[in-house]
Order: sequence, then structure tokens, then C-alpha cells
Amino acid sequence: MTYFDHAATGFPKSEAVLRAMTQAHRTLGNPGRSGHPPARMAEELVFSCRCRLAELFGSTPENVVLTPSATFALNLAIKGLYLPGSEVITSDLEHNAVVRPLHALRLAQEITMKQFHVDLASDEKTVENFSLCAGKHAAMAVVTHASNVCGRLLPLEKMRESVGREDFLLIADCSQTAGHIPIDIRKLGADVICIPGHKGLYGPMGTGALICNPDKELRFRTVIEGGSGTQSILTGMPESLPERLEAGTPNVCGIAGLCAAAKEFRYPREEGRLCEMLAEGLKSKRGVRIHGREDGGAYLPVVLFNLEGTDCETVAEALSAKGFAVRAGLHCAPTAHRALGTLETGGVRVSIGRGNTEEDVKRFLSAFV
Repeated sequence: MTYFDHAATGFPKSEAVLRAMTQAHRTLGNPGRSGHPPARMAEELVFSCRCRLAELFGSTPENVVLTPSATFALNLAIKGLYLPGSEVITSDLEHNAVVRPLHALRLAQEITMKQFHVDLASDEKTVENFSLCAGKHAAMAVVTHASNVCGRLLPLEKMRESVGREDFLLIADCSQTAGHIPIDIRKLGADVICIPGHKGLYGPMGTGALICNPDKELRFRTVIEGGSGTQSILTGMPESLPERLEAGTPNVCGIAGLCAAAKEFRYPREEGRLCEMLAEGLKSKRGVRIHGREDGGAYLPVVLFNLEGTDCETVAEALSAKGFAVRAGLHCAPTAHRALGTLETGGVRVSIGRGNTEEDVKRFLSAFV
């Protein structure tokens, strides 16, 4: 099977990740809960993971909150930082991990919402749309860094600069960019970035992180409360990060795998070239329509297409029968499909990862006759 579903999870995970998880399962205790060697070693491992993620994303270890997923991190950030009664803006390319928490707050009449259009070809138009939407009143933006559906990369740094208000908060969903392109949270202009551990970083599923800008003073309300391993006398959660947002026993085996993945991580070199090769090859196929990837826009290694006259699920099944793993449907992002004009049809998504080769792309293209 040739794997082209890296936007869902990076595959395969390395042997180093597997070994780290196995060793953690066999040797580590509960971090921060005891003073014996297994607990101490677990605490050192967790801190090592924070350090490496902080190094990769331009933050500091205490500002790295380890979570079960990017979705969990986004919920912590959105529900922990929104200002009651305020206006929040977001894009028309969002994943449900952003849309649903915001929708829940809107239904509860905690916030109002506005949505701006991402121009698929022009960063300037996207920045203008964002700035007009933010206006003088929006308190926060929750925005994808790149679409999981079509790969469109948003110019977040320029978008943040266009607002020009220090009290304006930006939460970035970096689910599709973390591990694919370098991200420095300070340069990006984000207050918080939320990442999965299992996609571009190739860590295990069930891991992620909420990473805060160390130059900002953020006060989170808590979404979940419980044991934190410190300040047990308090009836509420500790005030300081990361303990304030990390209630309960952490996924030590998963964190061990994520730490191993982060330590061995190197940015890929061939993804962009292979994706361009794939997209150009598909454009030459009769009846194939690509959604997005317009000239002038920046894109991650993701291609969304449909085959004229054939249901996207049928296309994906046929490709699977020929040995190619792709994903069809709405990709947990109906908002993005509505913007792309594919809400009624869905689409077939092909996403390139670090293990793919030029030969993989050529064989994929040869599957279309």
C-alpha cells in the first residue's frame, strides 16, 4: 500500500518512537506524583518533551502544555481565553476542531462570530478580508494556518500585523503545518498555536500540544480540573502553566513517543516538489478537477480533486484497490468544502509525507486511464 493520507496521520511511525513507548510502558511511573525513581524518570521525560517542542516552535518549556490532541488543545485555548460577550472571527476554511467549539460558545450566547473569506490565489486579498472582518471590535481570531482540505497556507503573520491592536488575540490551528514548515510562534504573531503530535511530527496518535507565546501574559480559565501533581492544597487549579491546563495523569507512553519523534525530527525537503508533480499530473487527466492550488497562493502538500461523473468515495475505493491510501468525503471540515464548492460532492484528498517518493507519484498518476 502506498500511503497518501498524511494529513490524517503521518505514517509510518519510526522504530525510535515505538522503542520509546515500549520502554516507557515498562519502566516509567506517574510524573510529578512521587519521588521514587520511576516517577522521577517520567518527570524528566515529560520535561524533555516540552523542551524539544519549545525549541521547534520558538517558545519555552513552561509554555508547552501537553494534550491528547490538537482538538483538545484548541478547546482549551478557545474556551480558556475568549472574552464573554466579545466578537470572535474565523476563516471559511476551518476544521470542525475550530468550528464546533466556537459554535457551542455562540449557542450559549457567550460570543458572536464573523467569518472572513480566504482568497485561494492572493495573500493580499486574504489579509484585507481578515482586517476588515476584525475591524475595531473583534477580540480574538481562531484561524487555521493551512487548510486540511486543500492545503491553502494562510499569511498569519501579515494578518496579525494588519489588526494593529495589542489586546487582539490570535489562536492558530497548526495541525497541518507543524512538521511541514518551520514555525516560530513569535514571528507568526500568534498568542497560542495548537499542534498534533501524530501528523507532521510523526509521533503517536493521542498526543498534541498547546504552545503559548512566551512574550505574552495569558490568563486561562480552566476547562477541566483535577490532579496536577503540584499545589494539591488548592481547591482550584494552579495559576501557572503548564499545570493549570494539565489535569490528571498524562499519557506518558504517548509523550515518550512524541519526545522521540521530536528529537529525531528533520524538516522534509521533497514534499513540495512531489506535490506539484502530483497536482500537475492530475490536471492533465481527463475529467479530473482540482480544487484550490491556484496560482499566486501558497499551499502545503495536499491536493483535493474530483473525477467527473464519479462519486468521491467510489474513486477512493478504486484507488485503494490499486494500492493507494487516500481519503474521501468532507474531511471533518464542511465549512472549507462549502467555500471550495464541494459541500455536496465531497472530494478525494491526497496528502504527501516524508516517506513518499517520485516513483509513488508516478504510479499514482498511472492509475488514471
